[in-house]
Amino acid sequence: MFQIHSVAGRIAVGVVVGAVVGVLVNLTAPYFGFAPFGLFGLGTLILLVLMGLTIGLVGVFDRHPVFGFKMHWWIRGCVAGLLFSLMFVLLGYDSAQVILRSALVSWTGLTSPFWLLLDGMVVGLIVAFLETKIAGEGSHLPLT
Repeated sequence: MFQIHSVAGRIAVGVVVGAVVGVLVNLTAPYFGFAPFGLFGLGTLILLVLMGLTIGLVGVFDRHPVFGFKMHWWIRGCVAGLLFSLMFVLLGYDSAQVILRSALVSWTGLTSPFWLLLDGMVVGLIVAFLETKIAGEGSHLPLT
């Protein structure tokens, strides 16, 4: 299907990691009062798969196209994770508040749904790290 170091490999790794994290989120949904694989869970799954796909595509940029600075894997992962989790929080603010008020999270003292931005950044870092280590990075990567 794809060579070890390729853009298609990055995309495949990102989609798989996003799907695995999305399924894990859906399996924990009943602890927060949501139906597993309900609308909120499916939206989360799709968002995480698209985040993995996007980080995979952005992996071909080893230098910023406008400003010219070197974009390491951790910069790409943090920025993509931040942007995707910001979209998640802004679109699902009420559901995010329900998650933070649950017994599993409320003991931490985190009251604002915007704390989920850190979670998105961590997931973005994990996806970017795995994609870079398994399928490479840079503009020299072949498409397949």
